[in-house]
Amino acid sequence: MTKEIIKFEHVNKKFGRNEIISDLSFTINQGEFVTVLGASGSGKTTTLKMINGLEMPTGGKVIVNGEDLSAADLVDLRRHIGYVVQSIGLFPHMTVAQNIAVTPKLLKWDQARIADTVDHLLELVNLKPNEYKKRYPNQLSGGQQQRIGVARALSTNPPIMLFDEPFSALDAIIKQDLQQEIKNLHQKLANKTFFFVTHDINEALFLGDRVMVMNQGKIEQFASPRELVSKPASSYVARLLGTVEQNKDLWEQLK
Repeated sequence: MTKEIIKFEHVNKKFGRNEIISDLSFTINQGEFVTVLGASGSGKTTTLKMINGLEMPTGGKVIVNGEDLSAADLVDLRRHIGYVVQSIGLFPHMTVAQNIAVTPKLLKWDQARIADTVDHLLELVNLKPNEYKKRYPNQLSGGQQQRIGVARALSTNPPIMLFDEPFSALDAIIKQDLQQEIKNLHQKLANKTFFFVTHDINEALFLGDRVMVMNQGKIEQFASPRELVSKPASSYVARLLGTVEQNKDLWEQLK
């Protein structure tokens, strides 16, 4: 039986008089990989931040794992939601192991459990524990730092993982490798829900079970990649997909 894990009911968000989100409603089921695609200012990052209470709606309801966020303990909520961002935010004075262990230490886990968790998560993100856990962030490449960011976000085994354009600053080859790794990771981690914000069309179509296309604070289409490509629901979606076709045409001309 499918379980609803994230639900927005007629959500509105304003910053002063500026309306960023208008009447947003959608449901995400447990275990889905949802990618959110849109241009800058479309409201995709604001939507992500409302899932873990970093932003609260001006109107409507945000329900996460059956709990209305307006009545939730937001500190406790965030400890059960992994969050990976573009800037990564590793603590430079801490080793890799210490960075991954930040939240488990706050939760007062014993040292043996923390050590086992660090080793397991490093293996999960394809980094050898004995080789990497004593390194500092400045001794890692950008791709390795992002892997540590993912491992840290997974440290308490959260049911929901939020990704805010985590690969946009990486070069094309590393980015492609990490996209495949994150897709494999989702398949390994049964029933974990991934909510992944991107402005990269190919990334959204490759990763998502469903793709949410946002424009000016509204959802233009929320569908599988196949349906999105074969049946764009609006002229905006069609134009967005058309940019991919233009790139294909360019490549053909250059061959």
